[in-house]
Amino acid sequence: MEGDRHPGIAETTDRQFFALLRSGLWNEVPEQVPFAGGVDWKALYRLAFEQTLVPVVTDGVNRLPKEFLPAEPERLDPFLGDMMATTKRNLTLDTFIPKLFNALNGIPVVLVKGQSLAQDYPDPERRQPGDIDLLLLPSSYGAAKEVLLPKATTVAEEDLQTWHQGMHFRSIEVELHGSISTLMSRKLDRKLAVLLAEQFDGRTFPTVTIGGAEIPVPEADFNAIYIFVHFLQHYWAGGVGLRQLVDWMIFVSVHKREIHPVILEKRLEDLGLLNLWKVFTGFAQEYLGCPAEKLPLAAKPQPRKNARIWRYIRRCGNFGKNQDRKRKKESYLVRKIHSLWRLVIADRLRHFPVFPKESLRFFFGAFGYGLQRLAKGE
Repeated sequence: MEGDRHPGIAETTDRQFFALLRSGLWNEVPEQVPFAGGVDWKALYRLAFEQTLVPVVTDGVNRLPKEFLPAEPERLDPFLGDMMATTKRNLTLDTFIPKLFNALNGIPVVLVKGQSLAQDYPDPERRQPGDIDLLLLPSSYGAAKEVLLPKATTVAEEDLQTWHQGMHFRSIEVELHGSISTLMSRKLDRKLAVLLAEQFDGRTFPTVTIGGAEIPVPEADFNAIYIFVHFLQHYWAGGVGLRQLVDWMIFVSVHKREIHPVILEKRLEDLGLLNLWKVFTGFAQEYLGCPAEKLPLAAKPQPRKNARIWRYIRRCGNFGKNQDRKRKKESYLVRKIHSLWRLVIADRLRHFPVFPKESLRFFFGAFGYGLQRLAKGE
């Protein structure tokens, strides 16, 4: 694979990162052109760490010919250490999930994101885990809280606007989601609420095997949209990591046969997300090496847009870790003005060259939500 096939990937470390990432994702020998001039292993590890993709990249490193590996093997210790820690953490979460669902027996709830998506990776142990996310209807949200909160070791502040409750069971974080509200557009959120209600209309959920138990997950048609919307929510709020995009790509490529293209296209068009979907399928092809035939509603890659998308993800880091958002010493009003500018205006309008129509739509939607929170003193 020639280096000029990825014109938007300008920096050497970035090109090496994507070569190794594609290798880890698709179980292929990495393209060797980017490694001819040597490797800055610290920079490569830092980039993989920022995007929470170290274990997958490490799989790519393990497939490199020996002449491209460092003369001092200890340079690879951070990669190998993270991979071992990820394997251990995944085992901990997978062991806990069946216990969690046993406690919630009788309450309609599904596992989303995280550990459910890990099952679709070439090696589930290689997906770097986070928390455990549970999705349910607002009508079941209170019942789930009554069961879990007394058992939790710590409880986070609840967000009633989005029906979100976080909690910890020692080192394991669990999040209850009683809605899929994005706070990006009221019209979008109303339509997503309808899709959520349809998903819990009494149908039998598919399952994935985790920790030796069958765990319910959403249907593929719904889940494809849910995962994509979750990614967009972080993307527009300046806190996205490449792993979230990889999660979506892996899921839709593995479950393509279960996803009805006509239904998907109709729903995406109704939600106003069809153009976004198509652009990101192009990104998945050019940067992540996913063949077009594996992606539902795949569109031709747009290199200029893809380059802008990568620069933005590269700059903000996973969950916005590369951006300074802490202004605790300033007054409440100053902090809120900064939040309105940085998180609502600047972050959303920054996407205008790539997604002009959607940027304006999400700007006005988030601005309205922001004013509502400001009026409530939140």
